[in-house]
Amino acid sequence: MGNVLFEYFENRHLEASNRLNPQKKFGPVITISRQAGCEAKMIGKLIANELNKNHPSCPWRVIDKEILEKSAKELNLNTSKIENFYKGQEKSSFIDMFVAFSKTHVNDLKIKNTIKEVIVSLCRQGHIILVGRAGAAILEDKPNVLNIRLTAPFYWRIETIMKNQKTNIEEAEEWAIDTDEKRHKLFYLFLDKQPGNLDYLFDATLNRKNFTVYETSQIILNLAKLKGINT
Repeated sequence: MGNVLFEYFENRHLEASNRLNPQKKFGPVITISRQAGCEAKMIGKLIANELNKNHPSCPWRVIDKEILEKSAKELNLNTSKIENFYKGQEKSSFIDMFVAFSKTHVNDLKIKNTIKEVIVSLCRQGHIILVGRAGAAILEDKPNVLNIRLTAPFYWRIETIMKNQKTNIEEAEEWAIDTDEKRHKLFYLFLDKQPGNLDYLFDATLNRKNFTVYETSQIILNLAKLKGINT
């Protein structure tokens, strides 16, 4: 009963926050979801650089670690603990330990909702390129957002991982499989429903095998214009 009540009041808090911040003032934002080895961060930086050539007064930026830092600060936790939550590691043990030394109760729902609030708050300001972090799920139905998915054949991605991380094929395969699984689960964690697949979240899915990093960045920029994203 206690957990049900806690979830109810957490959701009410999020609804109140949304009412105080109308969606019409949201964005612009570009989210990039990706399978392991698709070089999304490099692409995000290229997009930001290109946009900032034309909009120096409203600079675009790629955000990632800032989400961890702000969420940790809100919860008075170490940044590594938020990272562990994202990765699904040691979740129960670190929360139990924290509760034992704190008067403030922190559980999975509190961490999840804090992360959502931080991401929505950062993206509401606009001119944000959000790489990963289940951005398309968290910003579902928000206006002025372009949601992109990057994919590629498995062994094309393995070759890219081996090159970028200077690792062998066995380690690259293990890392890719584990990373893809965790990223997939993260979307369902932040959705309030359990859809059969996640395809509907994205405006476009691009096969990285067919386009270079630069070409991919240009396609995304053109898609933003076509969708009417106010860049």
